[in-house]
Order: sequence, then structure tokens, then C-alpha cells
Amino acid sequence: MQWWCFAQGTAWTWEWRAYPGVWLFVALVALAAHRLGAFRADNGRARGAGIAAIAILWLALDWPLGPLAAGYLASAHALQFILLAFVIAPLFWVATRRDLRAAPPTNRAWGLLTQPIVAAVLFNVSVASSHMPRVVDQLMVSAAGAFLIDLLWLGSALLFWWPLIVRIPDRPTFGVPVRLLYLLLGTLFHTVIAMVMLATELPMYGIYELAPPTGWLPPREDQQLAGSIMELVGIVLIIGYATRLFFRWAGASTREG
Repeated sequence: MQWWCFAQGTAWTWEWRAYPGVWLFVALVALAAHRLGAFRADNGRARGAGIAAIAILWLALDWPLGPLAAGYLASAHALQFILLAFVIAPLFWVATRRDLRAAPPTNRAWGLLTQPIVAAVLFNVSVASSHMPRVVDQLMVSAAGAFLIDLLWLGSALLFWWPLIVRIPDRPTFGVPVRLLYLLLGTLFHTVIAMVMLATELPMYGIYELAPPTGWLPPREDQQLAGSIMELVGIVLIIGYATRLFFRWAGASTREG
């Protein structure tokens, strides 16, 4: 038994494995969501978003996706990134924003970190650094290193989505057109990484190239699938969020007119 999923270099089997560190982390996130009002019975939308966020977080980090992403398939690692950064983080804020708006946080450090420019820069720096081959190959071979990458993805994504979803404090200059620009430009860097994955002839990550074979995909095809997941699934989600934001804004403008 190990506390977090990491690359061990052992042959893949479908035998279930316990990861108590993952369970504890998911429980702590669920507790935080509960304290922020995610599961209140009088708000069905928040409750649904909260349940979905915790369920997907568990699926993303625990067996079998967790160990596959940690030491076997780059494509599983890419899927894990997409779930943490573009699904779980926004769902968490959708679930908790009502109570956050009712009692806004006053921590000055948090206010600085969630400034749109700061949040976007931190998110993209974390995405870039955590996908560098040397970083991945060095960190994914230990539980602490693998946990650090997962935490970095989720933490920086929470910062990134705060100005879009929670919107505290109110920023008059950060209207819908600027928010659309922030969303579209602030998530471009992962597509650059995806294009590199798709264009590179040789596998980028030694940890996946030399991983015990699963029998599903050779390393080169696995990396191409990883790039496709990063590129296509990420773009579909971002365009979906942007479209929803635009039409809500257009509908509100029509009603006011």
C-alpha cells in the first residue's frame, strides 16, 4: 500500500490498490466545500456541482486513473490534468460561490493571488513548469513529487477560475468582454504543450517511454493521444464555457434593452 500514486516501474495489473493519501485529500476537499456551503439542501445547483467536483476528483486521483497517469500512460496524465484544471476547479467554485459572496474573504494575500493577471500568470507558469520533461521524470517517481504536481494543477486552477466564477471583489473593468478574453488567452499555453506533444517525433517523457507496457498503446501513439486530449478536450471545454458566458451576457443585455 502507498499513500499516493507514483511511478514504480512494476508491470500493470487490474488488481485494485489502496491509496489512503488520496482518500484523505479528497475528504479534506469535501470538508472545505461543505464549510463553504456546497452541499446545502436549499441550493440544488450548488449541491450538484459540489457532488460532481468531489466525485470527479476522486476518479481523477484514485485507482485506476491515478496510477495509470503516474507511471504508465502520458494520455492518462493528460486526462488527469484536464479534469483537475478545467472541470473540478470550476465546479468547486460554482458549488461554493453563493456563501463566498455572502461572506467575502478578507485575506489580502488571497486577494492579490486572485487578481486576474496574477492568477493567469501563476496558472500558466504552473502548467508550463509541471509539463517540462525533466520535471515530470524527476517528480513522478516519488509519492511526494506526484502529489506536488497534482496539487499544483488544482491549486493554480482554483486561482485562475476565481475571477471568472466567484468574482470577489467586484471589478468594474473586468466585464464580460474582458472575462472572455481572459478565459481564451489565459488557457492557451496548454495548447502549446499539446502541439509540442503532437509534433515531436520521439517520446518527450522518459518515465512513460520506459514504463512497463500496458499492451494498449506504444509510447509514441500514447504521447499523440495525450496531445490530442490536451488540445481537443481542453478547447471544447473552454469554448463551451466561453459560449455560455457570452450568451448569458447577450441575454441579459437584451432583457435590459
